[in-house]
Amino acid sequence: MPKYSGINQDGGTNHSRGHRHWLACLIAALLVLAGVGGPGQALPRAAAQEATAEASDAESAAATQDDSGPSDENAAENADDFVRAVSLLPEATAGVLRIPSLPDFCNAWQQTRIGALMASPEMQPFLDAQRENLINGLDSLDRKIGVKPQDLYDMASGEVVLAWLSFPEDKRRPYSLCVIADIRGMEKDAAAAAEKIDQDLKAGGSTRRDVTYGDDVIRVYRTKPKPGQLKIEEIAITWNDQRFIAADRDTVVQNLLDAISGKAPTDAFANRESFKHVISEAYTAIESAQEPDATVCWEWFAEPFALGRILREVFEYDRREEVDILNLLERQGFSVIEAIGGVGAVAGKRFDVLHRGVVLAPGTLTKAARMLASINAPWQSLPGWLPADLGAFYRVHWKLEDAFWAAESLVNDALGEDLFRPMIDGIKEDPEGPQIDIAKDFLPNLKDEVLLLRDNTTPASADSDRMLVALPLKDVSVVKEVIRKAMAGEADAIKLDVKEFDAWKVEAGEGDTDIDAELAALGFEEEIESEDSAPLLNHWAIAVVEGAGPEGADYLMFSSHADLLIKVGLRIQMGAEDGFGAQPETQRVLEAMEQLGADPSTFQAIVHPRVSLRSRYELLRKGELKDSDSLVSNLLRRLIQEKDEGQPDEIQAAKLPPHAEIAEYLNSGGSFWRRTDTGWTLTGFFLAE
Repeated sequence: MPKYSGINQDGGTNHSRGHRHWLACLIAALLVLAGVGGPGQALPRAAAQEATAEASDAESAAATQDDSGPSDENAAENADDFVRAVSLLPEATAGVLRIPSLPDFCNAWQQTRIGALMASPEMQPFLDAQRENLINGLDSLDRKIGVKPQDLYDMASGEVVLAWLSFPEDKRRPYSLCVIADIRGMEKDAAAAAEKIDQDLKAGGSTRRDVTYGDDVIRVYRTKPKPGQLKIEEIAITWNDQRFIAADRDTVVQNLLDAISGKAPTDAFANRESFKHVISEAYTAIESAQEPDATVCWEWFAEPFALGRILREVFEYDRREEVDILNLLERQGFSVIEAIGGVGAVAGKRFDVLHRGVVLAPGTLTKAARMLASINAPWQSLPGWLPADLGAFYRVHWKLEDAFWAAESLVNDALGEDLFRPMIDGIKEDPEGPQIDIAKDFLPNLKDEVLLLRDNTTPASADSDRMLVALPLKDVSVVKEVIRKAMAGEADAIKLDVKEFDAWKVEAGEGDTDIDAELAALGFEEEIESEDSAPLLNHWAIAVVEGAGPEGADYLMFSSHADLLIKVGLRIQMGAEDGFGAQPETQRVLEAMEQLGADPSTFQAIVHPRVSLRSRYELLRKGELKDSDSLVSNLLRRLIQEKDEGQPDEIQAAKLPPHAEIAEYLNSGGSFWRRTDTGWTLTGFFLAE
């Protein structure tokens, strides 16, 4: 394995204030890279071997510390008997986030454009106003296990591991959360953090008892219950000269101490085949990118259904009598997805952030899970008709017809009766309906590809965000007739005055059609019970457009905005070639995707945040994002609301600098997925300068 030289460290725990939002940065990076695509010395030595537990001691010895941390000699001296935290985790582990070195993460993140943005003078008024929200808003750790991100920042000299454990037999509290931090050389800082935690918990009404367990002392706190709270919560904390451990039940801490002392076997979780497969494959992919100057900053792993049930309990999500989505998906074959995970590297020469992930699904797709049947297609050049000013472009190669019919068992299972086929037959046979034969005329004429484009207009307004979906067609004349019939029966449809092709615009409320009411009739009334809920799309447009010349592709297009649909449709008919793919920044992303192995692939994405975030960012600054008419904003309005006032949380966004002042920090990125014999591989990245 190649060694990786790294970013020079600069100050250990005495980081600049731009470092202090490390957890916010990590969460943001994981979320963004899941859809598109930190710090100090080096990538862990022999990284792929480390992932399979063959070089855990070497990694600890290789991590260079700064003046405020332990010396290299001390680190090497303690390396022989130091065991990785993931090797201590029990078999009940359902999800893990591991930062190999928190100081390294912070130092490397500072080298990225987002790190520079967080440290820029333009952002400081907002960060100063939001410091408590940015940090304490992430303090679910504090509420569950007493430890704040700032506490970890102050005392961690090496790895930090956050793990979610599953206890399905415990109906009162079927999960546990724990954190393990390497504090070698930072024992005084850990003791100071523990005393501060003790003061904070006692000030909040918690009571403490000390339990001697072997050579260690565990502080066990019983938290003060909230009004109406039935279950008593506890927090357990212990530390020694090597580790700080905190959890929300004392037995978890005891089991970890047993593993450390040798009273219990290690690697109960780390030897799990799914974990070894996912992390080892992700590390191999990271190394294949040949970014020797990058620093591996995080690893993550999850068993999706086990972790999904834990998160449902953590966020106290109560569906009452509604469908249990996790049970539904398991019944419908989606449990074929055994695990997901990945590795992130930061501050390389070519990539600011690079994430390589794996979805492990080695079994046969059955029932509704057949919807996941994607296709690895050879790389295709971008269509020339894509507008040059797009913010993002996505392409999926997917067996659309098969996926549609695979949804039948899912819909019937969710509704509790066989309604799917009767609905399809009704669309065909109902004399008062459009009489469209979906099975014969529509689905067979769709190619196995979906294109999605996003842009926005300036100046930013509630109607700025736009999206368009384009489906390549086989027999355009048949699909034209299908859409004509559908629009003839659509009370809200208005035929647009476009000579080149037939297009319709649908305005919610113009006719008698009520999509939300129709959804309610199908059993989704709980989702739309509020009369104040706006429709997901107030307007949309649809058209079938024939390509230019005999070689031009034909498309069925659906857009949130009629003007975008017309603009794109005309470019298709003209055979335009001066679009998105010809832009230098797009070319840089495409080149990087090719180098990383995107040919063939099942999904590709190209994102230019300077454009894609422009309108929503400005609306956020003005306090008008809640009024945006985009699909995403309408979904957020339904999902993210304060319980009391029904309004999004205030974050003092007016203190954010104008978009023009931060645009230079927003580098473009890309993503692609590949189907494999055992699932999918995922790649996401942001380019470096």
